[in-house]
Amino acid sequence: MIKTIASQLIAFGVSLAFALGTLVFAPALHAESAQTVTQQQLMADRFSATPMTLLDVRSKQEYQQGHIKGAVNIPHSEIVENGATLNKDTAIVVYCRSGRRAGIALEALKEQGFTQLYHLEGDFLKWQQAELPLINQQ
Repeated sequence: MIKTIASQLIAFGVSLAFALGTLVFAPALHAESAQTVTQQQLMADRFSATPMTLLDVRSKQEYQQGHIKGAVNIPHSEIVENGATLNKDTAIVVYCRSGRRAGIALEALKEQGFTQLYHLEGDFLKWQQAELPLINQQ
């Protein structure tokens, strides 16, 4: 019985080590890889003398249906081609609908040498749920 328990613990340990190793060495394709900015912090930043760049990485159609005032739209699939249009010396806050595309965009920007990267906590869904101001282009 002790051997069985020991075998199970070793198997669990190997599985856990593999899982942790995968997490540590896998590319961070999640928005959690950047510092977060709350909705309140972003609202305050919009009134500062030098506001952060706000980057909406949703599709052009989603952007036109509604976006946060001052946001620049570069779909996440176009970040590699259009990242050079952004200023590397300015802090950039990235958001999408729910977080997945923001994580992809953040990783692509990081690979291009951007260092002042932030993720909007809760992304666009949470912004909408809080009934914060939106710009519609339709």
